[in-house]
Amino acid sequence: MKIQTKPKTTLTRKTSRRLSSTARAVGLPLAKRPGLRHFRLVEHKHTGKLIHHRHTSHLSLAFMLLLVGVFMYVSAGFALVRAQQTAGSVSVGVVVPGPAPVVGATIIGPKDGTTLTNQTTLEVTGTCAPGTFVVVLSNDQLVGSGVCTAAGIFIIQVQLQTGDNVLRALNYDNLNQAGPNTPFVGVTVTGIIEQGHSTTPQLPIQLAINPSIVPGLTLEQPSCGNEKTQDLPVGGALRIAVTCVPRFVQVNTQYALGLIAWGGVPPYALDISWGHNQDETLLSLATPGARTVRFSHSNAGAYTITLHLKDKDGKSAVVQTAVQVIGSTTSPIASLANDVLYTSWLKTPVPLYLVSVALTLGFWGGDIFDRNFGAHAYRRSPKKAI
Repeated sequence: MKIQTKPKTTLTRKTSRRLSSTARAVGLPLAKRPGLRHFRLVEHKHTGKLIHHRHTSHLSLAFMLLLVGVFMYVSAGFALVRAQQTAGSVSVGVVVPGPAPVVGATIIGPKDGTTLTNQTTLEVTGTCAPGTFVVVLSNDQLVGSGVCTAAGIFIIQVQLQTGDNVLRALNYDNLNQAGPNTPFVGVTVTGIIEQGHSTTPQLPIQLAINPSIVPGLTLEQPSCGNEKTQDLPVGGALRIAVTCVPRFVQVNTQYALGLIAWGGVPPYALDISWGHNQDETLLSLATPGARTVRFSHSNAGAYTITLHLKDKDGKSAVVQTAVQVIGSTTSPIASLANDVLYTSWLKTPVPLYLVSVALTLGFWGGDIFDRNFGAHAYRRSPKKAI
C-alpha cells in the first residue's frame, strides 16, 4: 500500500532574501519572517489605526455643518443691513395721482324712508367699484367702513342714533381719491330713550370721513390714537368709531388700528374680531377716549374687522372696518428652504463654508471607501500550507 505524504514547500535563497527584506520594511517580527508556511502584511506599529465606523457620528457632523451655514447666513444678513444703514443712500418714492373712481358707492338697502323701532344697528348694503374702500356716513359722521368685493358689492354693519339718520356712502381708490356722490338714504329710529337723552351726544372733535391709511401718500392722513379726548361725553347712547386703519397690510407684520369710544357708563369692555377665524382681542377701557390696538394677519386676503363695545349697564355699540392683507403665505421651513435654494443663499460668504463641506464629505467618503475597498477588506485569515 502506497502512503501519500504532504509535499514540502521550499524557498530559494533569492526568494527568501527578497521576502526577508520586505518583512523588515513592513515591521514583521522575526517569528513572522519567511521560512514559515504563510505570509501576510500587518500594520506598522507607528501607523494610525482605523477606528470602527460606529465611532464616527455623521449625524453630528451634518448638524455642525448646518449650524455653521445658518450662522454664516444670519451674519451676512446683519452685515447687509449694517451696510445699508451706513451707505447713506435714501430711497424716494413718488406717487402720481391717476383719475378718481368714476363709479360711486350706492346704497340699495335699507330703502329711503325706512323706520326702525327699538333698533339702532342694521346692515347697509350697496354697489361699488371692486377693490375700492367704502365708508358709510350717518349725518356726515363715520359709522362704518369696508372693502368692496370683487363682485362689486359692500355689506357694512352700522349703528345709528335715535331720530333721523341721513346715510350716504363713498368709495375711495388705492390713492384715497373719492368717487362721485350718490343719492342719500333717510332712516328714522324710534322708541329708544337713553335716560333722558333722545339723541346720541355729539363728539367735540371731528372724525376723519375716510379712516383708511395708504402708505406713501402725501395727502393728509387721519390721526391714529392721538386725538384730544379729554372732553368726551359720558351718558346717553354708547358709541365707538374707527379713527384710522391701514388699507393694505403685509402678512405676519404688525400694524396699528385707532379707535375712539364714548357715551354710556364706563368702564367699557371691547371685543375685536379680526375676521377669518383669527384670535379675538379683549380689552377693558376705564374711561372714554382714544386707543391704539396692534394686530397682524398670517394669511393673505380681505378681512372684515368688527368691534363690539359694552358699558357697565350692558349697553352695546358696534362698528366695522376692513383691511386687505397682501403677500405670500409661507411656513418658516418653506421660507428657509427658499433662502437656501435661491438667490439669498448665494449672497452669503460661501467659499469657506464650501471648503468645510468639501473636507467633511472627503473624510466621510474616504472612510467609507477604506472600509469597503481598503486594506482591511483584503486581509485574509492564514491558510494552511499544503
